[in-house]
Order: sequence, then C-alpha cells, then structure tokens
Amino acid sequence: MGAKILNSKVEPIVQGALSTLSLGKKAFKFTRIELGQAKPTISNIRTHKTAKGFDRITVDCDLVYLGDSDIQVSILGVSSGVRNVQVAGRARIVLTPTISELPLVGGVQFFFLTKPEIDFDFDGAAKIATKLPAIKTKIKEDLLEDMSKEIVFPNRVTLPLSWTADPQLIWQPQLTGILGVRLRTVSGLPKKGSGGVRSWVGQDKPDAYATIGIGGDERTTVVAKNTVQHTWEEWYEFPLEEVDGHVVEVNMYDRDKASSDEFLGYAAIDIKTFSQIKHLYNRGTAPAKQGQAAKQTRPSRGQTLTDTVRGQTLFVSQPIQTRLVEATLESVAGRKTKYAKITGKIGVELAWQPLVPTPGRDTARLFPGSTAAILSVFIYSANNLAKYAGASPTPIPVGHLPSAKATVTVANYTQTTGVSKDSQQAEFKQGFVFKLGKDWKTQTLKIRVDDTEKSVSSFGSKSWKLSELVGVDIKQEIVSLDTKIASQTITVSASIRFPGIPTN
Repeated sequence: MGAKILNSKVEPIVQGALSTLSLGKKAFKFTRIELGQAKPTISNIRTHKTAKGFDRITVDCDLVYLGDSDIQVSILGVSSGVRNVQVAGRARIVLTPTISELPLVGGVQFFFLTKPEIDFDFDGAAKIATKLPAIKTKIKEDLLEDMSKEIVFPNRVTLPLSWTADPQLIWQPQLTGILGVRLRTVSGLPKKGSGGVRSWVGQDKPDAYATIGIGGDERTTVVAKNTVQHTWEEWYEFPLEEVDGHVVEVNMYDRDKASSDEFLGYAAIDIKTFSQIKHLYNRGTAPAKQGQAAKQTRPSRGQTLTDTVRGQTLFVSQPIQTRLVEATLESVAGRKTKYAKITGKIGVELAWQPLVPTPGRDTARLFPGSTAAILSVFIYSANNLAKYAGASPTPIPVGHLPSAKATVTVANYTQTTGVSKDSQQAEFKQGFVFKLGKDWKTQTLKIRVDDTEKSVSSFGSKSWKLSELVGVDIKQEIVSLDTKIASQTITVSASIRFPGIPTN
C-alpha cells in the first residue's frame, strides 16, 4: 500500500517540483522501496467533551513517524538513498456518529490540525550535492501543498464503517461557529541591512505581509510597504466544528519582486489558552516554556474578556469576545530568509461567534465580518434516473446507463459533486458549505442533476428560497427533480445558520 502511494502520488509530485526548477520532467524515479518496520507514535492524547446537539467523539493527538525505510531513487540520473524520513504534527480523529450496534460509530475522519513538518535526507549523491538543498526544499514545499489538499484541516480522510448511519454525519463536517482573526499589529521587524543605497534613500525596510491560517485554510494580508511596523484592519473568518484544539499560525514575509519572498518570522497561538506556543522545531530550545501565557490586553473597541481561563474547556455554544494576544516572532529552520536575525512582535485579535438557527441583530456580532449566514447542503443520491427533463420528457436511450453529477448553485457560488458512473441510482454522498452575505434572504438554492455523457442531459432540478429554510431544516428528504417525472428524485439535506448569541 505504501509503495503504491509513493509511486502513484509522491513520484509525480517530485517530478513536478524538479520540473519547476528546470531540471526536467523525468528527473526523479523510485528504484527501490522498502518501508521498514517503524510505526507512527501517538502521544499527548486528548478527548474533547461532547458538544450539545452534536453526536461525535473528537480525539486530538501528537503523531510522529520516524521512518526506518530503505528507499532508493534516481535524481538527474544519479542514484541516491532517501533516509531519515520524518512526519510530525498535531492530528485529530473524529468518530461520528455514534450508533447502538457494532462498530459503535458510523465513520472515522482523520486530519492534521496544523500543517505537519516533513523532513528527509539524501545520501550517496555527491555528484549533485550543490543542487540538493534547492531540490530538497522544493520537494518539501510541493509535498506539503499536496498534503494540505488531502489531510490538513479543513480537508480530511473519511472512512465509513456503517451502512445504517446517516451518511451526512459520516462525510460532512458539522460546523458550530466562526472564529474571527485579525492580525492587528506588527512591530520591531528587522531592516534589510546597514549602509548601501537602500538606506540612503530610505528603502531599507521590508515590504511586510502575513499569511494567517488554521491548518491548510490560509488568508493573506495586504502588503505594508517599506516598514518595520504596521496596523491592519481586516478580520478573517474561519468556520470550525470545534474551537478548542485549533492553533492560529501567522507567518510574516518580505515581498520580493526579484525572487521568492523572504521569511520574517513565525508565531502560533493556541486558541484554548490564548497563549503563544513554539514552533514544533523550536520546542526543545531554551527560550519560553511551551504554553507560557502571552501578554493579554483589553481590546480597543471596548469589548470585555470572557470568563474563559487557562485549562478550562471551550464550549462551541459559548461566545468568546475579542481578545488580544501578543506573540514574539521566531525563526524556523529551513525557511528561506536573507535576514541574519528574526525580530519583531505581533498582536492578534481572536473572537468566537457560535452559529444559531435564526438570524439576530447586527449588534450581536462580536467582530466585523462579511458572513451573515452559512448554508450547509448534503446530497445523498439521485434516484430512478430514467428520463431527460423538458417540455416533453425523453427516455434515456435503450442500453444506456447515465453517469450523473449534481450541480449546486446559490448566490454567486457553484459547486459540483463527483460523477456517479453508469447507474440510474447515482450515489454522491457529498456536502458543501456556502458563506453568504447580507443579501442571503433574496437568494435561492438550486440543485440540478445532469448526465455527463449526453449533450441533452438534464434530469431536472429543484429549488428552495433560503428564507424558507430558516428554522426549518431539510433532513434527508426525497424530492422530485421534475413535476412531470415524479419518480425521478434526489435525496438531500440542507440547513442555514447565522452568527449570533445562543439564547440558552
């Protein structure tokens, strides 16, 4: 299994990485794969308390893999070994839903809460030693990018275990609220160097910007030109299932038009403790003790702090008013930077807004955000696909089995399911989440099912006004795609929630 993944997934990624370095599209190949006997180690296990109204078991853990594999590769025609493969990160396992029969849960979701750290060494490749650092850096970047799309929050691997449990609870994340994050300030950034033309003309400071992320969900601030300090106003929104256990990661960069951007520092904030935690690579070093409380100050807009304190469980139904956490930027081994010393501090504001069934007043918002409503849609299946819709429905050709897909449209968003091949009973089991603005009341949810193999292909569609869904969830309902073909249906669930303050 592992060898198959390396050949089918990793090898093309590495080949693509080397191609971008102008080293050729076929510059890399696995020649021998022996994965060894080492198994991942799991530690620091923590089980979350069950959130009211959500049937799931959530477990977080540190996962570390230190490989003893014997892998041989060909790089630019030179034989080399790959040794000391390491993958480490904070992971989450969600067991959902619980059921009364074996195996007791309907399915398992797995993902990393933060981007994992990946490392490895090449040996026996002296002929290309000068190229290896750049090759290794690019390979790590591309592997991490691919992992982020597959198994880093909000993405995940899902394993269904039961045919009787509700597929929506197995496959679709059940959101409970929105975390608001604002990178408020940065100060004390390093200058580009002493002397030279830049300092004479006052252009010796970085063009600073930041990426702000939770797992693989990242946002980028605007660039603050030629400065060692700046204040940003933008708030970024991150819909979450659990607020407890997540880490907000901030990476500062200097925008460089002539080459890739230079790293200016990293800081991570644990949402549970509202404190800075050190980067995984730096946790064995002396500076601050991991989990040491960062300085907290009262936010500028007159909001008060909640009663949440260190070590106390964060409940998803409990609002968290804006808190300002200060953190020190730290260096991270392996990050590209021309700065001899990483310096600076950041101030990050955090607020948690639960989702509620009915819209409230704008004054109930704990931070300024663009999301006024969140629509969740889950499509189970399309059933009895026998005729193409129209003024006069047309039977599908004799002997033809449709390959159906569903298209979901709301506001300016369009999402499509995968294709269910060669079946009149199309199974999709796919969910979508839409963040909507203040005009949500005027919007309509539309689901259309088409045969991907025919030009005249529509099996029909079904629409709902979003205003009709307020307080009235659609729960695994079977509805007709066309009034003229009553037996031709889809099975769907849909609900709309709003940032607000729970009443109980």
